[in-house]
Amino acid sequence: MRKFSYFIIMLCALASCTKSEGTLYKEKSDDGKEIHFLQKAVTKEFTKGLTEGTILVDIARPGKTGTYAVWLNLIGDDKDHFSAPGKVEIKDGEFSSSVAIKVDLATLMVGSDYKATLYIYDREAPLGNDAVWDTQFVDKIDIKVSFALEWEEYNRTRENGEVVRQTATYHYNAFYTGNDGGLTVDKAVGVNIFRVNDWASGVSFRFILNDDNTCVVPAQSIGFFNSNYNEYVQVSDMAVYTGNKNAYASYPCTYDGKGKFTFNLIYFVSGGYFAKGEETLTFDGEIDSTATVKIVYEGIAKTETGFASPKFTFIPGEFTKQYKVAFVEGDITSNKSALKSVRNALISDTKVGIIEPMTYYAEKTDLWNIPQGNYTVAVLAYNLDGEPEKDLYTLRFTSDPNGELAPKVTLFNWYCPTDNPLYDPYGTLLWELRCQNAAKVKYLCVRADVLDLLLDYYDQTLAEYVDEHGNQINATYTEEINSDAGLSTGFNNMASGCGFTLCVMAYNEYGDTVLVKKTAYTLGHKSTEFDTDVTLEDFIGAFRGTATVNNSEASTKKTEEYRVDIYRQSANALSIKGLSNTRDFSPEVTGFYDAQHHCVIIEPQALGTYKGNTVKLGFTDDLSIYWGGGTNMAFGFIDGKLYLLSGPESGNNVTAYQFLLFDSEGSYMKKQVAYKTYSGLTLKRIN
Repeated sequence: MRKFSYFIIMLCALASCTKSEGTLYKEKSDDGKEIHFLQKAVTKEFTKGLTEGTILVDIARPGKTGTYAVWLNLIGDDKDHFSAPGKVEIKDGEFSSSVAIKVDLATLMVGSDYKATLYIYDREAPLGNDAVWDTQFVDKIDIKVSFALEWEEYNRTRENGEVVRQTATYHYNAFYTGNDGGLTVDKAVGVNIFRVNDWASGVSFRFILNDDNTCVVPAQSIGFFNSNYNEYVQVSDMAVYTGNKNAYASYPCTYDGKGKFTFNLIYFVSGGYFAKGEETLTFDGEIDSTATVKIVYEGIAKTETGFASPKFTFIPGEFTKQYKVAFVEGDITSNKSALKSVRNALISDTKVGIIEPMTYYAEKTDLWNIPQGNYTVAVLAYNLDGEPEKDLYTLRFTSDPNGELAPKVTLFNWYCPTDNPLYDPYGTLLWELRCQNAAKVKYLCVRADVLDLLLDYYDQTLAEYVDEHGNQINATYTEEINSDAGLSTGFNNMASGCGFTLCVMAYNEYGDTVLVKKTAYTLGHKSTEFDTDVTLEDFIGAFRGTATVNNSEASTKKTEEYRVDIYRQSANALSIKGLSNTRDFSPEVTGFYDAQHHCVIIEPQALGTYKGNTVKLGFTDDLSIYWGGGTNMAFGFIDGKLYLLSGPESGNNVTAYQFLLFDSEGSYMKKQVAYKTYSGLTLKRIN
């Protein structure tokens, strides 16, 4: 049975639930202070076979004096399938006006939908005492259309040929906890769209099954009305919620082909989300009576006499009558012929491996006298009829009572070379590593403030992430790491004033691992260090620029030099040319001299076009990209050299700049001119 978590109980205590879905306009409430749509969103299903349709939405105002005009605009990937008037008038004496939106349904497929957003992007000025309030033009309404689905009962055929209604069990793990069983399932006629009835608060739960056994969970109400937000809580998969199909790589929704669906879901309202997590749906079928045994390796343990040896626990399943255990030298978990030989030996009670076959009828925990080395424990389970299962249960392990085979890290230093004149402490970190029994070594170096975000995004432990994404050190350096001297190396071209976490995982020849990590910080200049005895004239001239240029397309990061020219534009404005070292893009960036902070401020700004797309100067802190007001960078002198640093009053601590590309609708394309990011820029005057 599903249950509310404690957090949701608190919401229920505060919320008054109702069956009337949607948020309606209230004349005397705060949302009545501006012209707006009465609905937040409109979803409409049309009868299959129609080629066109109409949706009505309403625009309202608190006052009713005078004729009042607003201008509308449609945006979104499917906007070309919708048409709306560009201008709408609310007539004198009326509080609202209906807007007819036409929809072209000729190419709409059953099971899919068209989505668009209708904006009020401009309106007339306020009209006297009984007119609208003067506020920002932010109101919008989301529109979605689809064809109405025809549902039918979904059935399955039992082993005896009887056709019965398909039922399912749902396991809740996020907004709700617990599970519900015996839920009936329907399927849409002609398409692989399913709905589970009486899900959550009595509503149905819909999902789409694709041909490749991936799934899509569209946004839908869970039937719980939260009066704090004045709307129903919604659920969808993470990709639908973020609008990014790439999210399925980290938050998959899949079908195993055997009746089990796994969904990564998020529960949300327009103001944010409540919970997210993995939930499962299992189509009920015949009872699986496979004999099972769970193997748990509990490491090296000691007897009362001090003898150390491997400890195992074997846990049989409810359909297991008995099981036999063998210990075999080497890793045979993927060796089909070796596994077959072990199975045959266990069936005939013939010795295989290093001990005689052992038969057990219940859970067993014990220490085993296993010599030092690499081994596989193999278990053969018997079902309730006394017949052996086809496959063995196996687990590879290392018997290492004295710790002589385990990989060890005996030296690990990670630091900024502040007292070594051979290295630049503003862009270099050094590391020293010495190991024992390391047959393979992987490392990973990332910004300290990024690491937790990566682990959360990929839903992995640190060890899992390093194992999958780490860089493997070559054999020559691995040999050096295992020597008495160890390995000494470093990283350069790193962002100044930032923390970096270095993770190192060492593997022995059997695959056992040890993981270590440390965080170190490069030195960093700040705008508070800018020389104070400068004037605007000191910034004018020709300079040789040096920066770290990261090309995301080519996966390169290197130090490059290019000429930068600064000249006066007006009283306090300067023009800066050469900040881009791309041949076919030479923008002229405007900066403003700030006498109080002794620097030249450059802010996000439009810089013309590049290959048909609009370009804006933007900044980044390696976590986010900024192209709006409040975030800026500044040129200032430190010991006779110009540095480009985060501005003295910048809303975010940015470390690099980019030339961002925007499409014709003003949306950021997640691309930069030539895929380049420029960090650590310094300018030295050309005499």
